[in-house]
Amino acid sequence: MLPDWLLPYLHILRRAYPDGLPEKDYLPLLVVISEDFSERGLARLVADFIDGEVVVVENDAAAALSTRRPLPADVERVRAHLGASGYEPDL
Repeated sequence: MLPDWLLPYLHILRRAYPDGLPEKDYLPLLVVISEDFSERGLARLVADFIDGEVVVVENDAAAALSTRRPLPADVERVRAHLGASGYEPDL
């Protein structure tokens, strides 16, 4: 179960991706929201959203920020998509 403070972000992700998160947006999403969360908070939020494992999301986020960095255009596309769904840093 997610802590209450993560629930507004979960609702935004569900609004942004009502049919689930496309694979092409996964790594860019991790980069975008990594700016606003601790590694653990990010992993818990995304794992809950995609029904995944926290440790796998943690590893994927680390890779997205270093060795498997997505293209800047993809990061900006996902940032704009989230923004249109109500995502704001420091919500």
